[in-house]
Amino acid sequence: MKKKILLSTCGLLLAALTTATAADKTKVSYQEVSVHDPSIVVDGNTYYIFGSHLDAAKSTDMLNWTTFGGAQTDACTLFANSAGKQVGYADAYNSQVVKSVKNYKGETVTFNNFNAHDWQCAGSTILGNQWAPDVVYSKKAGKWFMYMSINADHWASAIVCLAADHIEGPYVYQGPVVCSGFQGRYDHVGYTKKDDWKHTDLAIATGATSLPERYNTNAWGSYWPNCIDPCVFYDENGVLRMTYGSWSGGIWEIQLDEATGLRDYTHTYAYQINGKDAEEGAADANTTSDPYFGKKIAGGYYVSGEGSFVRHIGDYYYLFLSYGGLTPNAGYVMRVFRSKNPEGPFVDGQDVSAVYSSYQLNYGDKSATNRGMKLMGAYGSWGSMATGERAQGHNSVYVDSDGDAFLVYHTKFDDGTYGHQVRVHPLFVNEDGWLVAAPFRYTGKQTTQHQIDNQRLFTADELAGTYQLLMHPYQQSCAYNDKVDASWSQSHEQKPQTVTLAADGTITGDVSGSWSYSQDGKSYITLTLDGWDYKGVKIVQNVDGYKDDPATCITATSFDGVPVWLYKEGATTAIRSISSEAVKAKKNIYNLAGQRVGKGYHGMVIRNGKKICL
Repeated sequence: MKKKILLSTCGLLLAALTTATAADKTKVSYQEVSVHDPSIVVDGNTYYIFGSHLDAAKSTDMLNWTTFGGAQTDACTLFANSAGKQVGYADAYNSQVVKSVKNYKGETVTFNNFNAHDWQCAGSTILGNQWAPDVVYSKKAGKWFMYMSINADHWASAIVCLAADHIEGPYVYQGPVVCSGFQGRYDHVGYTKKDDWKHTDLAIATGATSLPERYNTNAWGSYWPNCIDPCVFYDENGVLRMTYGSWSGGIWEIQLDEATGLRDYTHTYAYQINGKDAEEGAADANTTSDPYFGKKIAGGYYVSGEGSFVRHIGDYYYLFLSYGGLTPNAGYVMRVFRSKNPEGPFVDGQDVSAVYSSYQLNYGDKSATNRGMKLMGAYGSWGSMATGERAQGHNSVYVDSDGDAFLVYHTKFDDGTYGHQVRVHPLFVNEDGWLVAAPFRYTGKQTTQHQIDNQRLFTADELAGTYQLLMHPYQQSCAYNDKVDASWSQSHEQKPQTVTLAADGTITGDVSGSWSYSQDGKSYITLTLDGWDYKGVKIVQNVDGYKDDPATCITATSFDGVPVWLYKEGATTAIRSISSEAVKAKKNIYNLAGQRVGKGYHGMVIRNGKKICL
């Protein structure tokens, strides 16, 4: 009886809190910033993001940002030459510091100077072609390393390394890390096309004395990467690694030397086709390991996929990719794969590889494959938002000392412009080890992963109530072009529905189903909506755009990567242990024959009009 009275009292208090919050809501604005392809790194108590075109910003709360560095202007303060004199961005990559390295045999050899602008194809400039830098601190070198893409047409791109004593610079050019486009078919800014490979580090990495046949192709992008979009990370064994690449040739990975910041040439790679050793010959689109480019971990066949980012969270390495076109209506969307190994294989919830063996359209409403776990899609009318989000992508992730993770990305909007801003959402791990993004941006820690993993943070009565529900379907409409159209954009974004979760485990409203606690003593939750299971977590989070407006939120995902968000305003942060109150709701998934199936069974379901094997 006492327990029933206590639960009833909690329900009344929660109702009162909800009413008061709704009546007293106060709008709040944040100091926004536009940094495309933001990569986050932390120094002390300050968060830094570096992005394309030298845009950079810093914050003490991951919410309010100020810019620094001067960007691509004459006021740029990010770079210096080897003598310590400040130089402009156009001259930042002329003369490298590192003059010798150990080659693939471990022999010390001369490292000839690589002028990154000279390597660009004829007609290219540095302006507008400094893309997606990533910054990491090397304890061994005692310096900050910046990895910058110097892009050009015809795949004549390079990723270079710069070093600084202070995170805000100035950064001094150390040398190239990996180059692409050495096919002898296009002139470069600094030299002609003949034997262009000799100006790269190909011989140091592989011992080549002539251009290998597999690189002698007029269809470079069908086989080999464009060396852009670096992500640099330490694995759990302290090895410094870099992933890179794009639609062209897929995403690849190599090991780095943490003393110099450049490539570790002593770590060699076999030539492999479909994971098996092979004789080197003509280019093969199924190359999975290459002596120069390293290990292929995703993409291929010119399928969509760029902005790779890898972080170890909990028990797995997670590979983040952005699929689709990056303009507001072109279907840009973040997907996630995972592996126990930093080199893969990376797979999604259907155990499908991130590496493709043939071309498939993999984004938008005409997508031929549901590959990768989606984090979110285009949506509007959510919380306090007046303008909908679209084309979220090219993200990075920060994992703090508590193991809590935060998703950092740029988003565009449904306002008919190309404008973009940075957003940060907490990330959580569900009971199946998949990542789910919080429904609102980060405004301070309110629920931690440790709490979710170790405590029951809510009773059935506290969870009960009327929610706004937002589904992020896998195949979302996409214009498949660069057109910016506000009315089209708004009509093809997801809007919330209304559902009621009852304490007895039922769900009614615009979508029907059930909910249940997933494990005793933890805050995992399973939602069954229209016969489909979504596994996630319950958290407390402020409604974006309102001051001190805590909401009860649920974020979950299905095994095939469809996220769902729910929230109701008003929340209690009381920590409880009420495993005896757990609701025993059914979890039903049915195949086409009407038979119930689950993990360990074989069957088929229909998702977005497509048959999916379980």
